[in-house]
Amino acid sequence: MSRAGRLFEILQLLRGRRHPVAGAELAREAGVSLRTLYRDIAALQAMGAEIDGEPGVGYVLRPGFLMPPLMFSEEEIEALALGAAWVARRTDDGLSRAANSAMAKISAVLPQGLRMRSQDEALIIGPPWRKAQSAELKLLRGALREERKLAISYNDGKGARTQRVVWPVALGFFESVRVLVAWCELRGDFRHFRADRIEAATLLDERPPRRRPALQKEWRRSILTESDRASAYARSISGRTKGDLMSDALTFYTNPQSRGMIVHWLLEEIGAPYEIEIEDYGTSIKSPEFLAINPMGKVPAIRHGDKVVTEAAAICAYLADAFPRAGLAPPPAERGAYYRWLFFAAGCVEPAMTNHSVGWDPAADMQRRFGYGSYAAVVDTLAATLAGRRYIAGDAFSAADVYVGSMIGFGMRFGVLEKRPEFEAYWGGLENRPARLRAVEQNEKLAARQAWAPA
Repeated sequence: MSRAGRLFEILQLLRGRRHPVAGAELAREAGVSLRTLYRDIAALQAMGAEIDGEPGVGYVLRPGFLMPPLMFSEEEIEALALGAAWVARRTDDGLSRAANSAMAKISAVLPQGLRMRSQDEALIIGPPWRKAQSAELKLLRGALREERKLAISYNDGKGARTQRVVWPVALGFFESVRVLVAWCELRGDFRHFRADRIEAATLLDERPPRRRPALQKEWRRSILTESDRASAYARSISGRTKGDLMSDALTFYTNPQSRGMIVHWLLEEIGAPYEIEIEDYGTSIKSPEFLAINPMGKVPAIRHGDKVVTEAAAICAYLADAFPRAGLAPPPAERGAYYRWLFFAAGCVEPAMTNHSVGWDPAADMQRRFGYGSYAAVVDTLAATLAGRRYIAGDAFSAADVYVGSMIGFGMRFGVLEKRPEFEAYWGGLENRPARLRAVEQNEKLAARQAWAPA
């Protein structure tokens, strides 16, 4: 390591300490002799670094010392430039101006070579996902900075509007949404509010009874406690399932942002205990351990004893058979419509919606090559089947309703399925089933835990 690099390393080590650190410890971490460390400390002090201390006592770097720009590496400059560009495009006007101003100040004092690197446009931030927001992010940031309460009018996405007084804790900038974490006085608990659903916000003079750092610690603890439920989620078994519950352990592999919600709902309808294993996209979902479960590297999947089942429709059919007393499958002699529409949703509805959502439908002369024919044919068939029906396969709720209903609810919510009266009536009779609401609540908590988990 060059001497300049070594001096920089010592500064970084000191920056990470709030209290004096012994010279011997610094020397060990820097990989130099104690004698060399003393010389380097003296050199840094001569260069203007405000390092207090002496041999045998310890050293501490005074707060506020500015690292010389020449100490930035090329990758550090790229990271700064990329981060500033992201802030400039993905936050509010105030932070955007601040990011551009900060980068201009950094560039102005950089050596020529690094200045060119800071202005290089090889790394580009894509266009933001724009959502109309009534409440300005600047106001939310101000409430965080000044540690003041907010009065908000909130729309929960289902049309229910409530007036809340909240204690702001954090503001999360995700790819498609901005989320305010706050303690909600109405609910008496921490809540996550999407900024695009905050219809009005007023900064109050009153301050929360606890400081924001303390609230943040409480909030993070509340998220981490969800890990216990995620790794071993076992509700009490209802009387209707005790008689036929298999002794084999049931493990559910999922990700909160996936089709796993379909299986999650069905598991709640069954009422049997199960464990949840969260698989992260790009990491554990492609690990050898999970690929042994599903070589496709996708969720959902289940392991029931020594049996592994993948694909949401197949899991629904399997679980309905494995736990017959849950009453989620018709008698074997009456399963024609049940199988027909369960697999029609998997084989026709889902691919038709997926292709249609990206603006592609088979041309008339190509429709015979696709199992579903055309999007219009699928939608018309499904609507005609559901007209006047409460359930898809007879007079009783079944696993087929979980799968078909999930496809329809998802499709209408995200605009990839027409909101026909038949679909709205059918989904309206399913979406508030207690088992589904339990699954939604648990899924939201798992999603929050995953999103806000420390890096």
